[in-house]
Amino acid sequence: MIRVAGAEHPQATDRQPSPRKLETDPMPSIELAEKIREEIIDSGMDDRYHTGAYEFVLSGLEFYQSKLGERRHVTGQELSQALLMFAHKQFGPMALSVFGYWGVKTTGDLGCIVYNMIKIGMMGKQPGDSLDDFFDVTDIPTALGAMENFQVDKEHVRKIKGA
Repeated sequence: MIRVAGAEHPQATDRQPSPRKLETDPMPSIELAEKIREEIIDSGMDDRYHTGAYEFVLSGLEFYQSKLGERRHVTGQELSQALLMFAHKQFGPMALSVFGYWGVKTTGDLGCIVYNMIKIGMMGKQPGDSLDDFFDVTDIPTALGAMENFQVDKEHVRKIKGA
């Protein structure tokens, strides 16, 4: 469903592709953040979500596609699940708080963010795709709560000399 606009065809955009690899810098460029702020938030098109949420969605899509090993169509349901896994990886037990700060409460919110970026040409979609594909995919608090966070083995720590 979703792809970064121009990702498959770099000549389709005025912007030169970044030479940096995803592993070293997964966040979008300053120019992309400014475009999001100006064309979506400041313009009044949709000011419900923090700029960070848009940057996160772009980074999460790139991360997911790198995990897949290919750039391909990603459905709304698939992207929603991937973004929750990415949030858990990036923010651990703080993921729900970060989403709250950004204004993201449901997978439908993630869809609205994606479709706002589609409207300004930053992402693309296929003809059968719909914003509805993002609604009610899963309950974000439940999904994030079910993901395991790093646990400290207190017994092991007690056995470490000097700990």
